[in-house]
Amino acid sequence: MNESALFIDASVFLGMHHRDEAIRNSSLTFFQSNFKSHQIRMNYEQIGICDAIIWLQSRQVQDIYYPFMDRLHSDMKVHRVGYTFNEIKWALGHQAQLGLLPEQALMVAQVMFQDGILVTHDPALRQLPALTSRLWDFNSSATAPPFHPELQALYEASRYFVHDSAELEHV
Repeated sequence: MNESALFIDASVFLGMHHRDEAIRNSSLTFFQSNFKSHQIRMNYEQIGICDAIIWLQSRQVQDIYYPFMDRLHSDMKVHRVGYTFNEIKWALGHQAQLGLLPEQALMVAQVMFQDGILVTHDPALRQLPALTSRLWDFNSSATAPPFHPELQALYEASRYFVHDSAELEHV
């Protein structure tokens, strides 16, 4: 069976460190449940948004957070991807009519062109009719085993970093 690619954005990746417990738990459960999936994609821009948020933190927070992020990206085998010209063209043509920011329109185009599923907490994207059938259902995996012990320890330490959704709007 051919699985759809799961595209994650900064809201779900940083969601593992969100102040809101429901967002934090749903993000963490997603990553734990899909740890062995070979279909996880994250585009360079979304990685950059995560970095931009972390770079706003103190050096101490960065030094505690980055070992977890680096290890998760490697151990989980997250595929880092760019955009195609067709995705960029589509985003340019639809961004204004959908009322999306450029990075949101590009994310939508990437998911649609690659027949993927979008894993996001972004309310604008979750309410977009074009994505209705392409959104991850966070209720689909109620519980999951923790990460392997080394990664779980790094995650626990990284929880020193806490953020809320407003920070994503100011990158």
